[in-house]
Amino acid sequence: MSLTHLKPSLASLALLAAAAGVAAPLPITLEVDARDVTRAIQHAHLVIPVHPGPLTLAYPKWIPGEHAPDGPITQLVSLEISAGGTSLQWRRDPLDAFLFRVEVPRGAATLDVRFDYLSPPKAFADGYGRTPNVTPHLLILPLNHLVLYPYDAAADAVAIRAEVHLPAGWKFDGALHPERVEGDTLFLPVVSLSTLVDSPILAGEYFRTVPLSEGAGSTRISIAADAPGDLAVSEATLAGLRRLVPEAVALFGPGHYREYVWLVALGNDLNQNGLEHHESTDIRDNEALFTDPARLLEHRTVPHEYVHSWNGKYRRPVGLATRNYQQPMVDDLLWVYEGMTRYLGDLVLRTRSLLATPEQARAYIALVASRLDVDRPGRAWRSLGDTASAQPGYADAPGEWTPIRRARDYYDEMLLVWLDADTLIRETSSGKRSLDDFCGGFFGGPERSPAVRPYSRTDVVAALRAVAPLDWEAFLTDRVDHITPRAPLAGIERGGWKLVYDDAPNVFLSAREKVDGADNLSLSLGLWAKPDGVVSDVVHDSPVFAAGVAPDMRVIAIGGRKWSAEAAREVLVRAEKSSGPIELVVQSADLVRVLHVDYHGGLRNPHLVRGASKTDLLSQILAPRAAASR
Repeated sequence: MSLTHLKPSLASLALLAAAAGVAAPLPITLEVDARDVTRAIQHAHLVIPVHPGPLTLAYPKWIPGEHAPDGPITQLVSLEISAGGTSLQWRRDPLDAFLFRVEVPRGAATLDVRFDYLSPPKAFADGYGRTPNVTPHLLILPLNHLVLYPYDAAADAVAIRAEVHLPAGWKFDGALHPERVEGDTLFLPVVSLSTLVDSPILAGEYFRTVPLSEGAGSTRISIAADAPGDLAVSEATLAGLRRLVPEAVALFGPGHYREYVWLVALGNDLNQNGLEHHESTDIRDNEALFTDPARLLEHRTVPHEYVHSWNGKYRRPVGLATRNYQQPMVDDLLWVYEGMTRYLGDLVLRTRSLLATPEQARAYIALVASRLDVDRPGRAWRSLGDTASAQPGYADAPGEWTPIRRARDYYDEMLLVWLDADTLIRETSSGKRSLDDFCGGFFGGPERSPAVRPYSRTDVVAALRAVAPLDWEAFLTDRVDHITPRAPLAGIERGGWKLVYDDAPNVFLSAREKVDGADNLSLSLGLWAKPDGVVSDVVHDSPVFAAGVAPDMRVIAIGGRKWSAEAAREVLVRAEKSSGPIELVVQSADLVRVLHVDYHGGLRNPHLVRGASKTDLLSQILAPRAAASR
């Protein structure tokens, strides 16, 4: 069976081969030399069993969890293919740069393939292979960067044995346990290509592993950092991580993994991101993640990626459960895969496990809702569903003009949609049912090791109807498929709260400003600006847009004062009591102009306040469920 069903073990494939009277295929061997961390070059040597004749080798293109054809082909260099010590000429497919064609000579049983992978010193595009995965003190090894495989093979059917050479004395962790370790070389067991790609390795000079839960389905977190002081994690954070596990089990049922490890790499040269796997997750963040309160408040990746072990890895949209890494993925259900994970991981489980307080959770919801309601004029021409389906084409879109283009809104907007669904179920069932019931039924299952059970939109609708007999197809059509000029705020209101704006700081917005390195005045003036006044982005039809401001201009002064976020906020407060425009001095290339902004609405920071006429369903949703959390 392929990835679209339960994943077969290599042992079962060998038994099938034996029953058919044929020899099991020999595994590919892969040797990785990852010791050159100062230059960030990794060396791959593969021995691939072959038969004489034409052969096409493939470099993984569509990487699970990345939702786009962004395998880092540009980072593969110095490719050499030989047989029996004789170099063979290879030709790249003229229509697909990820395919290499070679003629296997008569009598050859294996090919020797060697190439280097260049970890980029800085990000040059979207995708894990297009951002740094090495520093002088740590490395993250996604093994899809270092393999070629027969193009027509199913990833589950390709057997591969890997050995990895690490820098001397470095510690390591990963979901795939070595059969043995000799010095600094890891000898991994024979597994399928899909299992190897699903099992990244984290290693580092400064390294720490903390067990979180024990017994069947044990969990742990391993951290590699560029400095030993950044390995520090407060007891309060560790307590929240320990609560996260039983809260997830209370929501979904037991995990579909033998054990689970969060692999966290901390370095200022790493991009901030997370990539899900069945039994681990590859998280990269700033070196101060666990020591800076603002970063810790804003960080939601740990619970998000954990939820993906159920939603995305075990239950997976049928269009993403592909046969191998060359088959194109269909992203039309990312609003379930990512959007529901945003709701369940970033909001619900994060709060239930006390990694965030209810007040912080409400600040987060308010920021998400305000951004999608005010800062997304692009919703007038693009549906939410289109932001998912078009993701392969939009993955490398620039950051400028995001409000009118829209971005990966299937994450944040679906948080609001699933909150809408959850409160609707609770209200119509008089509190007897909730989206928790959907989660237990849809994401639960008997498997306690990695497996894939695909689903369709029809399956999602049927599972929702089993919980609450409502017209869920119409519900989703209205919110996902149709163009909607306003954000879906019904869940907030039905949950007993209202979105309001005032001049009091929103703690989550303030934390995000610090993490992003840009001041957010999008809800008032309509712009984001860096501390030096360079405009990061502008909201179409906002006051500054109407005045002529565009991204990459530099605001030199506002209201007669040198630009700073503090000066801007003081000017905005003053303008509430004035009828005159706000004066901006802006620079664009060699032009300096004075612009006049007609705005008198003051500071607009989003908050949720109680709606007295409604039951507080939101607080019920965010309350801990697991007995150990109470």
